[in-house]
Amino acid sequence: MNKRNKTINIIIIIFISIIVFCTYFSKTIKNMLLPEVSVVTLKSGTIGNSYQTEGTIKYANTHKIYAMNNWNVKDVLVKINQDVKKGDVLAKVDNDEITLSEREEKATIINLQNQIESLKNAPNPDQNKINEYQFQLDTENIKYKQIRKGLTSDGSILSDIDGKIVAINSQNATQNSSSNKSSNSSTVAGNNALFEIVGSQPDFLVNWTNTSNDAKNIAVGDKVNIIASSSNNNNSAKELTAEVLQKQFNDQTGQYEFSASIDGKPNLKEDDNVIISTVDNTKRYDNVIPKSCLTEENGLNYIYVVNQKGGALGFYEYVQKVQVQVVASDDENCSIKPENGTSIPNNSLGIVMSTSKAIDDNSEVKLDTGN
Repeated sequence: MNKRNKTINIIIIIFISIIVFCTYFSKTIKNMLLPEVSVVTLKSGTIGNSYQTEGTIKYANTHKIYAMNNWNVKDVLVKINQDVKKGDVLAKVDNDEITLSEREEKATIINLQNQIESLKNAPNPDQNKINEYQFQLDTENIKYKQIRKGLTSDGSILSDIDGKIVAINSQNATQNSSSNKSSNSSTVAGNNALFEIVGSQPDFLVNWTNTSNDAKNIAVGDKVNIIASSSNNNNSAKELTAEVLQKQFNDQTGQYEFSASIDGKPNLKEDDNVIISTVDNTKRYDNVIPKSCLTEENGLNYIYVVNQKGGALGFYEYVQKVQVQVVASDDENCSIKPENGTSIPNNSLGIVMSTSKAIDDNSEVKLDTGN
């Protein structure tokens, strides 16, 4: 009897094991055959065809102090990014050379004055000759005034505005601003201005380049947004606007070159990098999803929502087909709302964005765990 009961128990255990094994095996096979879907969730976002790119800040204009050809700059007394006041000494020149040039020019002026006076005192003054010498005299007087223009009597070059030094074009500049000059010397190369100064609240431009595809919707006069890092907090950013002043195609690079004037007097520096974006006609919407989530049938739009419910073999995922209305869209995203009589379940696992196989309403699916 005991042997019989033992045999029955073994048979029952084997039977249950077979059922469990078959159940597990069949569920595994089924999962392998199910469509694999990736999902997204509804979120708030902007809708509008726009793009982002990087640009560089430049000063819109600088006040330039030019050196005369006969100026021999001996000492530069200021550095790049140094604040100066009107009347501050910027540099010293060889004053002996300037004084010699003044005396030579003065001698020329006196000689012309004497010749004009002699012609006027002649019995028959040659008026044409007098006019010719007078023209020469006027020219030499202008040249004489230019010799020491911007210089003091001791040969000092003075700032004629309040502002900040942004460029120095002198051989002595590297000696007095070695920490900054290496990055600015190329900027002033080929520029005849000895010093460039910006006011305390300068105007700025932002320059950037784009391919023809990105640039096709941007025109002179358009407004763009600029995101610039705050000087007070590197983790914060300030949004500015700028108006496109120039759009020019570069045949060599195959790109458009843009320049835009920044509104207001922002706290920026030349060569700052900023983010530029086109934001015209963009609005923020709720329930934003990628357009790849939409399925169109007979002119109507649908989405597939993934839900979960329990069964005899445990929980499983399935899709629910929901008709929606597209509120707004751009090339990539759209904002949706349910059609009358339908709703998007709040406790869903997400909205199908892609699937490995065709699905329909109530199709059983498995989630792509890689996303």
